[in-house]
Amino acid sequence: MKIKTSQLLSWGVSIFAALCGLTAFCMIFVVAIKTSYFLQDSFTGLQVAFGCSINDHTIFKASAGIILGFAFPLIASCTAVIGKGYKIATIVAAALMVTGGALALSTVTLLNPDVYLYTAPTLAAGPIAAGVLSLVGGVTLCGSLFLKE
Repeated sequence: MKIKTSQLLSWGVSIFAALCGLTAFCMIFVVAIKTSYFLQDSFTGLQVAFGCSINDHTIFKASAGIILGFAFPLIASCTAVIGKGYKIATIVAAALMVTGGALALSTVTLLNPDVYLYTAPTLAAGPIAAGVLSLVGGVTLCGSLFLKE
């Protein structure tokens, strides 16, 4: 009976980490940057990651670091669920989650502004939530390595 309980706990931890990664990816649709630009004061993660232009004025250029910061948790979620039972897949998924969390939290640093912004951009709720959820998912995946299968 202990083996079944341990297996259920291991699957539960993996599913929890996958849900954290999926939710972290969905934070790309939430406000990511707040700044005082004359036409718009906040930008979503999609606008910041893939570039944004208003009235033929490019405000942000695409940034690979920000794209990866939101994509790594999604890839890690798939890896955690599909590769369940293999320790190397769990290690790769945990590494992707932690790296994605660090990249999401450093969105302002990775930003490529193309025009002069009146004030320095500040981090909003999207990347903060994505970073925290990714780090929580990565830590729980690391913890699942110590559970017996």
